[in-house]
Amino acid sequence: MTTKRLLISIGIVLGLSILGYWGYLQFLAPVNGNSGETAVSNATTSSTEPTTITAEGQIVPLAQANLTFAGSGIVTTVTVAPGDPVERGSTLLTLDTVEQEIALRQAEAALAQAEANLQMAEAGVLAAETAVSAAEVGVSAAEANYALLAADPTAAQLALNEALLGRTEANVGLALGSQSVTLEGSSSAQIQAAEAAVAAAEATYIAARDRYEPIVQNENASSQDKEQAQLQLNAALANLQSAQAALAEAQAGASSAEQTAAFGGVQAAQNEQAAAEAELALLQAGAQAEQLAVAQAEITVAQERLAEVMVQVTQAETAVMQAEAAVSEAQAQVDAAQLALEKRALLAPFSGTVADVLVEVGETVTAGQPVAIVADLSGWQVETTDLIEADVVEIARGDVATVAIDAFADAPLTGRVLDIAELAAEVRGDQTYVVTLALPESDLPLRWGMSVFITIERNQ
Repeated sequence: MTTKRLLISIGIVLGLSILGYWGYLQFLAPVNGNSGETAVSNATTSSTEPTTITAEGQIVPLAQANLTFAGSGIVTTVTVAPGDPVERGSTLLTLDTVEQEIALRQAEAALAQAEANLQMAEAGVLAAETAVSAAEVGVSAAEANYALLAADPTAAQLALNEALLGRTEANVGLALGSQSVTLEGSSSAQIQAAEAAVAAAEATYIAARDRYEPIVQNENASSQDKEQAQLQLNAALANLQSAQAALAEAQAGASSAEQTAAFGGVQAAQNEQAAAEAELALLQAGAQAEQLAVAQAEITVAQERLAEVMVQVTQAETAVMQAEAAVSEAQAQVDAAQLALEKRALLAPFSGTVADVLVEVGETVTAGQPVAIVADLSGWQVETTDLIEADVVEIARGDVATVAIDAFADAPLTGRVLDIAELAAEVRGDQTYVVTLALPESDLPLRWGMSVFITIERNQ
Protein backbone atom coordinates (compact mmCIF):
# COMPACT_ATOMS: atom_id res chain seq x y z
CA MET A 1 0.00 0.00 0.00
CA THR A 2 2.82 2.31 0.79
CA THR A 3 4.61 1.62 -2.49
CA LYS A 4 1.43 2.20 -4.47
CA ARG A 5 0.86 5.58 -2.85
CA LEU A 6 4.44 6.55 -3.57
CA LEU A 7 4.07 5.76 -7.24
CA ILE A 8 0.83 7.69 -7.44
CA SER A 9 2.49 10.73 -5.87
CA ILE A 10 5.41 10.55 -8.28
CA GLY A 11 2.97 10.36 -11.17
CA ILE A 12 1.07 13.40 -9.98
CA VAL A 13 4.29 15.42 -9.61
CA LEU A 14 5.44 14.45 -13.08
CA GLY A 15 2.04 15.33 -14.53
CA LEU A 16 2.06 18.72 -12.88
CA SER A 17 5.62 19.36 -14.08
CA ILE A 18 4.71 18.54 -17.64
CA LEU A 19 1.58 20.71 -17.44
CA GLY A 20 3.58 23.62 -16.00
CA TYR A 21 6.22 23.41 -18.72
CA TRP A 22 3.52 23.33 -21.37
CA GLY A 23 1.91 26.45 -19.84
CA TYR A 24 5.26 28.23 -19.81
CA LEU A 25 5.80 27.46 -23.49
CA GLN A 26 2.32 28.64 -24.36
CA PHE A 27 2.10 31.81 -22.35
CA LEU A 28 5.40 32.95 -20.85
CA ALA A 29 8.29 31.96 -23.09
CA PRO A 30 9.45 34.66 -25.63
CA VAL A 31 8.35 33.91 -29.16
CA ASN A 32 10.35 34.78 -32.32
CA GLY A 33 8.24 37.14 -34.46
CA ASN A 34 9.26 35.40 -37.78
CA SER A 35 9.09 31.69 -36.97
CA GLY A 36 6.73 31.64 -33.98
CA GLU A 37 9.34 29.57 -32.08
CA THR A 38 10.41 30.31 -28.55
CA ALA A 39 13.20 32.91 -28.45
CA VAL A 40 16.34 32.16 -26.49
CA SER A 41 17.15 35.06 -24.22
CA ASN A 42 20.74 36.31 -23.77
CA ALA A 43 22.42 39.52 -22.67
CA THR A 44 23.22 40.75 -26.18
CA THR A 45 19.65 40.34 -27.46
CA SER A 46 17.93 41.99 -24.45
CA SER A 47 20.16 45.06 -24.64
CA THR A 48 18.88 45.96 -28.12
CA GLU A 49 15.18 45.32 -27.53
CA PRO A 50 13.10 48.59 -27.46
CA THR A 51 11.25 49.79 -24.38
CA THR A 52 7.65 50.81 -24.98
CA ILE A 53 6.26 53.47 -22.67
CA THR A 54 2.58 54.34 -22.79
CA ALA A 55 0.58 57.05 -21.10
CA GLU A 56 -2.66 58.91 -21.36
CA GLY A 57 -2.95 62.68 -21.74
CA GLN A 58 -4.96 65.54 -23.11
CA ILE A 59 -4.69 68.33 -25.66
CA VAL A 60 -3.69 71.71 -24.18
CA PRO A 61 -2.93 75.10 -25.77
CA LEU A 62 0.58 76.46 -26.17
CA ALA A 63 0.02 78.71 -23.16
CA GLN A 64 -2.78 79.23 -20.69
CA ALA A 65 -3.42 81.41 -17.65
CA ASN A 66 -6.08 81.39 -14.99
CA LEU A 67 -6.29 85.08 -14.14
CA THR A 68 -7.00 86.48 -10.69
CA PHE A 69 -7.00 89.86 -8.97
CA ALA A 70 -4.47 90.62 -6.23
CA GLY A 71 -7.21 92.15 -4.08
CA SER A 72 -10.92 91.92 -3.50
CA GLY A 73 -13.60 94.25 -4.83
CA ILE A 74 -16.62 94.71 -7.05
CA VAL A 75 -16.32 94.08 -10.78
CA THR A 76 -17.06 97.35 -12.58
CA THR A 77 -16.31 96.47 -16.20
CA VAL A 78 -15.94 93.32 -18.29
CA THR A 79 -14.55 94.28 -21.69
CA VAL A 80 -14.22 90.81 -23.25
CA ALA A 81 -16.24 87.68 -23.84
CA PRO A 82 -15.23 84.05 -24.42
CA GLY A 83 -13.69 83.65 -27.84
CA ASP A 84 -12.46 87.25 -28.11
CA PRO A 85 -8.86 87.69 -29.29
CA VAL A 86 -6.73 89.86 -27.00
CA GLU A 87 -3.33 91.49 -27.21
CA ARG A 88 -0.76 91.33 -24.45
CA GLY A 89 -1.45 94.12 -21.92
CA SER A 90 -5.03 94.80 -23.01
CA THR A 91 -7.59 95.32 -20.24
CA LEU A 92 -9.99 92.44 -19.62
CA LEU A 93 -11.81 93.35 -16.38
CA THR A 94 -11.65 96.12 -13.77
CA LEU A 95 -12.59 96.44 -10.11
CA ASP A 96 -13.85 99.50 -8.24
CA THR A 97 -11.02 101.97 -7.51
CA VAL A 98 -12.43 104.45 -4.95
CA GLU A 99 -10.23 103.34 -2.04
CA GLN A 100 -7.14 103.08 -4.22
CA GLU A 101 -7.64 106.56 -5.69
CA ILE A 102 -8.05 108.03 -2.21
CA ALA A 103 -4.92 106.24 -1.04
CA LEU A 104 -3.02 107.54 -4.07
CA ARG A 105 -4.11 111.14 -3.43
CA GLN A 106 -3.11 110.84 0.22
CA ALA A 107 0.27 109.41 -0.75
CA GLU A 108 0.80 112.20 -3.29
CA ALA A 109 -0.09 114.80 -0.65
CA ALA A 110 2.37 113.21 1.77
CA LEU A 111 5.03 113.27 -0.95
CA ALA A 112 4.39 116.96 -1.62
CA GLN A 113 4.74 117.71 2.10
CA ALA A 114 7.94 115.66 2.30
CA GLU A 115 9.38 117.53 -0.69
CA ALA A 116 8.44 120.86 0.92
CA ASN A 117 10.14 119.75 4.14
CA LEU A 118 13.22 118.83 2.13
CA GLN A 119 13.31 122.29 0.55
CA MET A 120 13.03 123.85 4.01
CA ALA A 121 15.83 121.63 5.29
CA GLU A 122 18.03 122.57 2.34
CA ALA A 123 17.27 126.25 3.01
CA GLY A 124 18.28 125.61 6.62
CA VAL A 125 21.64 124.28 5.45
CA LEU A 126 22.14 127.37 3.32
CA ALA A 127 21.21 129.65 6.23
CA ALA A 128 23.56 127.77 8.56
CA GLU A 129 26.40 127.97 6.05
CA THR A 130 25.75 131.71 5.67
CA ALA A 131 25.86 132.04 9.46
CA VAL A 132 29.19 130.20 9.47
CA SER A 133 30.57 132.65 6.93
CA ALA A 134 29.33 135.56 9.01
CA ALA A 135 30.80 134.03 12.18
CA GLU A 136 34.14 133.51 10.46
CA VAL A 137 34.09 137.17 9.43
CA GLY A 138 33.27 138.08 13.03
CA VAL A 139 36.25 136.11 14.31
CA SER A 140 38.50 137.73 11.74
CA ALA A 141 37.19 141.20 12.65
CA ALA A 142 37.66 140.59 16.38
CA GLU A 143 41.20 139.30 15.83
CA ALA A 144 41.97 142.30 13.59
CA ASN A 145 40.59 144.68 16.22
CA TYR A 146 42.74 143.08 18.90
CA ALA A 147 45.80 143.29 16.67
CA LEU A 148 45.02 146.93 15.96
CA LEU A 149 44.70 147.75 19.66
CA ALA A 150 47.85 145.85 20.56
CA ALA A 151 49.90 147.65 17.90
CA ASP A 152 51.19 151.23 18.27
CA PRO A 153 49.29 153.81 16.19
CA THR A 154 50.92 154.78 12.91
CA ALA A 155 51.45 158.30 11.65
CA ALA A 156 48.82 157.72 9.01
CA GLN A 157 46.25 156.70 11.65
CA LEU A 158 47.00 159.82 13.69
CA ALA A 159 46.73 162.02 10.61
CA LEU A 160 43.42 160.40 9.65
CA ASN A 161 41.90 160.93 13.10
CA GLU A 162 43.14 164.54 13.20
CA ALA A 163 41.51 165.16 9.83
CA LEU A 164 38.28 163.62 11.10
CA LEU A 165 38.41 165.92 14.12
CA GLY A 166 38.88 168.93 11.84
CA ARG A 167 35.86 167.90 9.78
CA THR A 168 33.66 167.62 12.90
CA GLU A 169 34.77 171.11 14.04
CA ALA A 170 33.78 172.48 10.64
CA ASN A 171 30.41 170.73 10.91
CA VAL A 172 29.82 172.42 14.27
CA GLY A 173 30.47 175.81 12.66
CA LEU A 174 28.06 175.10 9.84
CA ALA A 175 25.35 173.97 12.29
CA LEU A 176 25.72 177.13 14.34
CA GLY A 177 25.46 179.29 11.23
CA SER A 178 22.35 177.48 10.09
CA GLN A 179 20.84 177.91 13.53
CA SER A 180 21.45 181.68 13.44
CA VAL A 181 19.77 182.01 10.07
CA THR A 182 16.77 180.03 11.27
CA LEU A 183 16.37 182.04 14.47
CA GLU A 184 16.71 185.41 12.72
CA GLY A 185 13.74 184.66 10.48
CA SER A 186 13.03 186.05 7.01
CA SER A 187 14.68 189.26 5.85
CA SER A 188 12.76 192.35 4.70
CA ALA A 189 13.73 191.55 1.13
CA GLN A 190 12.15 188.09 1.42
CA ILE A 191 8.97 189.64 2.86
CA GLN A 192 8.81 192.19 0.05
CA ALA A 193 9.21 189.43 -2.52
CA ALA A 194 6.37 187.46 -0.91
CA GLU A 195 4.14 190.57 -0.96
CA ALA A 196 4.90 191.12 -4.65
CA ALA A 197 3.98 187.47 -5.35
CA VAL A 198 0.65 188.00 -3.58
CA ALA A 199 -0.06 191.12 -5.63
CA ALA A 200 0.69 189.29 -8.86
CA ALA A 201 -1.50 186.35 -7.85
CA GLU A 202 -4.36 188.74 -7.01
CA ALA A 203 -4.10 190.41 -10.40
CA THR A 204 -4.10 187.01 -12.12
CA TYR A 205 -7.14 185.93 -10.15
CA ILE A 206 -9.08 189.11 -10.94
CA ALA A 207 -8.32 188.74 -14.63
CA ALA A 208 -9.41 185.10 -14.59
CA ARG A 209 -12.59 185.98 -12.67
CA ASP A 210 -13.53 188.70 -15.14
CA ARG A 211 -12.97 186.36 -18.06
CA TYR A 212 -14.35 183.04 -16.87
CA GLU A 213 -17.12 183.88 -14.38
CA PRO A 214 -19.48 185.06 -17.18
CA ILE A 215 -18.98 181.75 -18.94
CA VAL A 216 -19.70 179.79 -15.75
CA GLN A 217 -22.89 181.82 -15.14
CA ASN A 218 -24.04 181.71 -18.76
CA GLU A 219 -26.91 179.28 -19.04
CA ASN A 220 -26.45 178.97 -22.79
CA ALA A 221 -22.79 177.96 -22.56
CA SER A 222 -21.95 174.31 -23.12
CA SER A 223 -21.13 172.11 -20.14
CA GLN A 224 -17.61 171.57 -21.47
CA ASP A 225 -16.94 175.35 -21.70
CA LYS A 226 -18.33 175.84 -18.19
CA GLU A 227 -16.13 173.07 -16.84
CA GLN A 228 -12.97 174.52 -18.44
CA ALA A 229 -13.83 178.04 -17.18
CA GLN A 230 -14.35 176.74 -13.64
CA LEU A 231 -11.00 174.93 -13.74
CA GLN A 232 -9.23 178.16 -14.73
CA LEU A 233 -10.92 180.06 -11.88
CA ASN A 234 -9.98 177.35 -9.39
CA ALA A 235 -6.35 177.40 -10.53
CA ALA A 236 -6.09 181.19 -10.19
CA LEU A 237 -7.64 181.06 -6.71
CA ALA A 238 -5.31 178.28 -5.59
CA ASN A 239 -2.29 180.29 -6.82
CA LEU A 240 -3.48 183.33 -4.84
CA GLN A 241 -4.00 181.31 -1.68
CA SER A 242 -0.55 179.79 -1.99
CA ALA A 243 1.09 183.20 -2.36
CA GLN A 244 -0.82 184.51 0.67
CA ALA A 245 0.33 181.52 2.73
CA ALA A 246 3.96 182.11 1.71
CA LEU A 247 3.70 185.76 2.76
CA ALA A 248 2.24 184.81 6.12
CA GLU A 249 5.06 182.33 6.73
CA ALA A 250 7.72 184.91 5.83
CA GLN A 251 6.17 187.46 8.17
CA ALA A 252 5.86 184.93 11.03
CA GLY A 253 9.55 183.82 11.00
CA ALA A 254 10.87 180.31 11.89
CA SER A 255 8.45 177.83 13.40
CA SER A 256 9.09 176.01 16.68
CA ALA A 257 9.79 172.80 14.75
CA GLU A 258 12.39 174.52 12.59
CA GLN A 259 14.00 176.07 15.67
CA THR A 260 14.10 172.67 17.41
CA ALA A 261 15.68 171.10 14.30
CA ALA A 262 18.32 173.83 14.21
CA PHE A 263 19.22 173.26 17.88
CA GLY A 264 19.36 169.53 17.28
CA GLY A 265 21.72 169.94 14.34
CA VAL A 266 24.12 171.94 16.48
CA GLN A 267 23.99 169.37 19.28
CA ALA A 268 24.64 166.47 16.91
CA ALA A 269 27.64 168.24 15.36
CA GLN A 270 29.06 168.99 18.80
CA ASN A 271 28.61 165.34 19.90
CA GLU A 272 30.42 164.16 16.76
CA GLN A 273 33.28 166.58 17.52
CA ALA A 274 33.53 165.29 21.09
CA ALA A 275 33.68 161.69 19.90
CA ALA A 276 36.42 162.51 17.39
CA GLU A 277 38.43 164.25 20.09
CA ALA A 278 38.07 161.26 22.42
CA GLU A 279 39.10 158.82 19.71
CA LEU A 280 42.16 160.87 18.83
CA ALA A 281 43.12 161.13 22.49
CA LEU A 282 42.70 157.37 22.91
CA LEU A 283 44.80 156.68 19.84
CA GLN A 284 47.54 159.02 21.08
CA ALA A 285 47.49 157.44 24.54
CA GLY A 286 47.71 153.87 23.24
CA ALA A 287 45.62 150.82 24.18
CA GLN A 288 45.01 150.04 27.83
CA ALA A 289 45.02 146.56 29.39
CA GLU A 290 41.28 146.76 29.87
CA GLN A 291 40.75 147.44 26.18
CA LEU A 292 42.94 144.51 25.21
CA ALA A 293 40.99 142.26 27.60
CA VAL A 294 37.73 143.41 26.07
CA ALA A 295 39.09 142.77 22.57
CA GLN A 296 40.27 139.29 23.61
CA ALA A 297 36.84 138.57 25.07
CA GLU A 298 35.29 139.64 21.78
CA ILE A 299 37.52 137.11 19.98
CA THR A 300 36.39 134.36 22.38
CA VAL A 301 32.73 135.24 21.87
CA ALA A 302 33.18 135.25 18.09
CA GLN A 303 34.91 131.84 18.19
CA GLU A 304 32.14 130.40 20.36
CA ARG A 305 29.57 131.76 17.93
CA LEU A 306 31.47 130.11 15.07
CA ALA A 307 31.46 126.77 16.91
CA GLU A 308 27.70 127.08 17.52
CA VAL A 309 26.88 127.73 13.88
CA MET A 310 29.17 124.88 12.79
CA VAL A 311 27.03 122.59 14.95
CA GLN A 312 23.94 124.12 13.33
CA VAL A 313 25.34 123.23 9.91
CA THR A 314 25.77 119.60 10.99
CA GLN A 315 22.25 119.54 12.39
CA ALA A 316 20.88 121.11 9.21
CA GLU A 317 22.68 118.54 7.05
CA THR A 318 21.26 115.76 9.22
CA ALA A 319 17.81 117.27 8.77
CA VAL A 320 18.35 117.23 5.00
CA MET A 321 19.30 113.54 5.09
CA GLN A 322 16.20 112.76 7.13
CA ALA A 323 14.04 114.81 4.77
CA GLU A 324 15.52 113.00 1.77
CA ALA A 325 14.74 109.66 3.42
CA ALA A 326 11.19 110.87 4.07
CA VAL A 327 10.85 111.88 0.42
CA SER A 328 12.08 108.45 -0.68
CA GLU A 329 9.63 106.73 1.64
CA ALA A 330 6.79 108.97 0.47
CA GLN A 331 7.70 108.25 -3.15
CA ALA A 332 7.64 104.53 -2.39
CA GLN A 333 4.17 104.98 -0.89
CA VAL A 334 3.04 106.81 -4.04
CA ASP A 335 4.48 104.04 -6.23
CA ALA A 336 2.77 101.39 -4.10
CA ALA A 337 -0.55 103.25 -4.25
CA GLN A 338 -0.19 103.69 -8.01
CA LEU A 339 0.58 100.00 -8.42
CA ALA A 340 -2.42 99.06 -6.27
CA LEU A 341 -4.60 101.27 -8.47
CA GLU A 342 -3.18 99.73 -11.63
CA LYS A 343 -3.82 96.24 -10.25
CA ARG A 344 -7.53 97.01 -10.18
CA ALA A 345 -7.37 96.41 -13.92
CA LEU A 346 -6.80 92.83 -15.09
CA LEU A 347 -4.54 92.72 -18.15
CA ALA A 348 -3.90 89.96 -20.67
CA PRO A 349 -0.54 88.35 -19.82
CA PHE A 350 0.08 87.43 -23.46
CA SER A 351 -1.60 87.65 -26.83
CA GLY A 352 -4.21 84.94 -27.28
CA THR A 353 -7.90 84.16 -26.93
CA VAL A 354 -10.29 84.54 -24.01
CA ALA A 355 -11.27 80.99 -23.15
CA ASP A 356 -13.75 81.92 -20.43
CA VAL A 357 -14.97 84.80 -18.25
CA LEU A 358 -16.03 83.56 -14.82
CA VAL A 359 -17.60 86.72 -13.29
CA GLU A 360 -20.07 89.45 -14.19
CA VAL A 361 -20.30 93.21 -13.62
CA GLY A 362 -21.41 93.96 -10.06
CA GLU A 363 -20.12 90.68 -8.67
CA THR A 364 -17.81 90.78 -5.65
CA VAL A 365 -14.58 88.82 -6.05
CA THR A 366 -11.86 87.93 -3.57
CA ALA A 367 -8.10 87.96 -3.94
CA GLY A 368 -6.92 84.89 -5.83
CA GLN A 369 -10.36 83.99 -7.15
CA PRO A 370 -10.18 82.92 -10.83
CA VAL A 371 -12.09 85.43 -12.94
CA ALA A 372 -10.96 84.72 -16.52
CA ILE A 373 -8.95 82.24 -18.56
CA VAL A 374 -6.74 83.28 -21.47
CA ALA A 375 -4.98 80.83 -23.76
CA ASP A 376 -2.75 80.82 -26.82
CA LEU A 377 -4.77 78.70 -29.25
CA SER A 378 -2.44 79.25 -32.20
CA GLY A 379 -1.06 75.75 -31.64
CA TRP A 380 -1.49 72.65 -29.51
CA GLN A 381 0.51 70.51 -27.12
CA VAL A 382 -0.08 67.34 -25.17
CA GLU A 383 0.31 66.89 -21.43
CA THR A 384 0.39 63.42 -19.86
CA THR A 385 -1.92 62.66 -16.97
CA ASP A 386 -0.75 59.25 -15.67
CA LEU A 387 2.97 58.81 -16.45
CA ILE A 388 4.34 57.05 -13.36
CA GLU A 389 7.80 57.37 -11.85
CA ALA A 390 8.94 53.97 -13.15
CA ASP A 391 8.34 55.13 -16.74
CA VAL A 392 9.45 58.76 -16.55
CA VAL A 393 13.07 57.73 -15.96
CA GLU A 394 13.05 55.93 -19.32
CA ILE A 395 12.32 59.02 -21.45
CA ALA A 396 14.20 62.21 -22.27
CA ARG A 397 13.61 65.52 -23.98
CA GLY A 398 13.54 65.13 -27.73
CA ASP A 399 12.09 61.58 -27.72
CA VAL A 400 9.60 60.93 -30.51
CA ALA A 401 6.13 59.72 -29.55
CA THR A 402 3.02 58.52 -31.33
CA VAL A 403 -0.03 60.47 -30.22
CA ALA A 404 -3.39 58.80 -30.88
CA ILE A 405 -6.31 61.17 -30.36
CA ASP A 406 -9.50 59.46 -29.23
CA ALA A 407 -11.67 61.67 -31.43
CA PHE A 408 -9.46 60.95 -34.48
CA ALA A 409 -8.24 57.42 -33.87
CA ASP A 410 -7.41 56.85 -37.53
CA ALA A 411 -5.15 59.92 -37.75
CA PRO A 412 -2.33 59.58 -35.20
CA LEU A 413 0.21 62.40 -34.92
CA THR A 414 3.93 62.33 -34.24
CA GLY A 415 4.90 64.33 -31.18
CA ARG A 416 8.21 65.18 -29.52
CA VAL A 417 8.99 65.45 -25.81
CA LEU A 418 9.45 69.14 -24.91
CA ASP A 419 9.57 69.11 -21.12
CA ILE A 420 9.53 66.74 -18.18
CA ALA A 421 8.23 68.00 -14.86
CA GLU A 422 10.71 68.02 -11.99
CA LEU A 423 8.01 67.70 -9.35
CA ALA A 424 5.64 64.75 -9.00
CA ALA A 425 1.93 64.81 -8.23
CA GLU A 426 0.05 62.00 -6.56
CA VAL A 427 -2.71 60.52 -8.73
CA ARG A 428 -4.71 57.56 -7.38
CA GLY A 429 -1.85 56.61 -5.10
CA ASP A 430 0.87 56.79 -7.81
CA GLN A 431 3.58 59.43 -8.16
CA THR A 432 3.07 60.83 -11.64
CA TYR A 433 5.01 63.37 -13.68
CA VAL A 434 3.59 65.70 -16.32
CA VAL A 435 5.43 65.36 -19.63
CA THR A 436 4.73 67.94 -22.34
CA LEU A 437 4.91 66.98 -26.01
CA ALA A 438 4.90 69.27 -29.02
CA LEU A 439 2.50 68.45 -31.85
CA PRO A 440 3.04 69.25 -35.52
CA GLU A 441 0.69 71.51 -37.44
CA SER A 442 -2.41 69.61 -38.45
CA ASP A 443 -5.73 70.12 -40.20
CA LEU A 444 -7.49 68.17 -37.46
CA PRO A 445 -10.02 70.32 -35.58
CA LEU A 446 -8.33 69.82 -32.21
CA ARG A 447 -9.87 71.21 -29.07
CA TRP A 448 -8.67 71.88 -25.58
CA GLY A 449 -9.05 68.86 -23.30
CA MET A 450 -9.35 66.10 -25.97
CA SER A 451 -8.07 62.73 -24.69
CA VAL A 452 -5.00 61.12 -26.27
CA PHE A 453 -2.97 57.92 -25.92
CA ILE A 454 0.80 58.32 -26.09
CA THR A 455 3.33 55.66 -27.09
CA ILE A 456 7.08 56.27 -26.76
CA GLU A 457 9.56 53.69 -28.11
CA ARG A 458 13.06 53.83 -26.64
CA ASN A 459 16.03 51.49 -26.85
CA GLN A 460 17.27 50.25 -23.50
